[in-house]
Amino acid sequence: MINVEEMRVLDLFAGSGIMGLEALSRSAKEVICVEKSFEVVKILKQNLEIAEAGATLIVGDSLKILDRVDKFDFIFIDPPYESGLYEPVLNKIKENGILNEGGFIVVEHNCKTTIKSDFEVYKTKKYGDTCITILI
Repeated sequence: MINVEEMRVLDLFAGSGIMGLEALSRSAKEVICVEKSFEVVKILKQNLEIAEAGATLIVGDSLKILDRVDKFDFIFIDPPYESGLYEPVLNKIKENGILNEGGFIVVEHNCKTTIKSDFEVYKTKKYGDTCITILI
């Protein structure tokens, strides 16, 4: 198991940044938040400033950014549910070797959506209509 203090965390489709902020509150080594929506980026910047968080914010398309980032130990993926981005993002992570050995990916999705990837499903938990799938 990876020590949290040594973790590099990637929060794709970061939204409010809550996952990245949580990782920082647990002393993650590095957190990168990626968000495309300019309206959401304004809120995300405010949240990072209020929390005096040391996260790096990248504004742009998550798929394109996956061609420019290094390896991570923890990747959180929560795109808009009906976006169809789950499979392309997971494929890009696999193709580019972005997940460190021993790392994991957490995918938040509508339970009606089947997560298809070359990663192994470790566990899926259901919370109402929302599912959390952990991939390794």
